[in-house]
Amino acid sequence: MAKPTTLRRALRGTAADVAGAYLHKNGPQTTRTVFAIAGFARKLSERRRSLQAAIRSGWLLENAAGDIDITDFARAHYDKLAGEKPVEPVGQIAAVRTVPDVFARPPLSKKYIPNPRGTRQDIPAWSVRTGTTFHTKA
Repeated sequence: MAKPTTLRRALRGTAADVAGAYLHKNGPQTTRTVFAIAGFARKLSERRRSLQAAIRSGWLLENAAGDIDITDFARAHYDKLAGEKPVEPVGQIAAVRTVPDVFARPPLSKKYIPNPRGTRQDIPAWSVRTGTTFHTKA
């Protein structure tokens, strides 16, 4: 059987949704706290069954410490409801849009190309500007 690529979100007002909203605000909690807050079924066996159904659906998860937490998918859903935008990584270089091609680019302007004979080392004093300008009267 194919693995589903999208997860269904918990219906609004259900125990899984109430538990997810509480866990989003307060972080991972014990099973007993989740049962008390979310309003799962009255019988203990039905509580556990509905909690396991929420875990199997991909809305809640049990972490390594044994506490109940929400999945990344559920966290993104509650962040979106709260109006929070996902944090974008800072400092990464954007990918180039096109592959650089020497033949497709226009030629370099002459003003950026150095003199092929080299720069002049013996600059005569008469050719250095002093900041004054001369105007001829006709």
